Amino acid sequence: MEWEIWKPWYEKIVRELNLDVNADEKAAELLNDLIPEPNIGEMENLVRGRRCVVLGAGPSLEKDLFLIKRSGLFNETLIAADGATTAVMGHRVPDIIVTDLDGKVEDQINAWKRGALLVVHAHGDNVLDLAKIVPMLNQRVLGTTQVKAFGRLFNFGGFTDGDRAAFMAHELGASVIYLAGMDLGSEIGRYSGDKDPSRKLVKLRICRDLLAWLAAGLGANMVNLTCGGESIPNVPREVLH
Repeated sequence: MEWEIWKPWYEKIVRELNLDVNADEKAAELLNDLIPEPNIGEMENLVRGRRCVVLGAGPSLEKDLFLIKRSGLFNETLIAADGATTAVMGHRVPDIIVTDLDGKVEDQINAWKRGALLVVHAHGDNVLDLAKIVPMLNQRVLGTTQVKAFGRLFNFGGFTDGDRAAFMAHELGASVIYLAGMDLGSEIGRYSGDKDPSRKLVKLRICRDLLAWLAAGLGANMVNLTCGGESIPNVPREVLH
């Protein structure tokens, strides 16, 4: 995504969450130093022209996984957002994991060892996790930042793991993006790695706003399959049975 398009959203989020821009930039510099040379073609092969299912860590995730599996969508490209990986691994290895490393990281590493691609995000609060985990990753890994992209890093747009996964899928040419486990209401799912409930609720609202913009402002073809939670403006809902 072009920085000038994403920048106003980033600056708004900085104000809302009182983020440290300098810390975000320092984290990006660290990740850029640690990450191997990216192979974006690996990711594009899984996404471009494909139907992608983005799985968030909301309260509906486990039921959504059952319904998606029964519908046959498990044969499509599965993109797990951070902590959702733990639940997804009970069914199959996700194709892609989008993470800032605050979920159950050992499950994400296990999925990576079994063939998943990792998209690791840098922000001001996860520097220690980046330094610990990223040196272990020598292939099938991309790095992302929420500041202006540089070096080996990408900025596909988006802020939370779930909406960043949807932005990435759109940027890489997914034909349709199905959302699941995206309740985005007042209840926090047990697979969420966030430790601050009040701050998490603000992030969920930001996620909803960003997904609404992705659909209406950027033209992403999205369908919300989440069986509970809040509606997402501009994103049609489909109920699986």
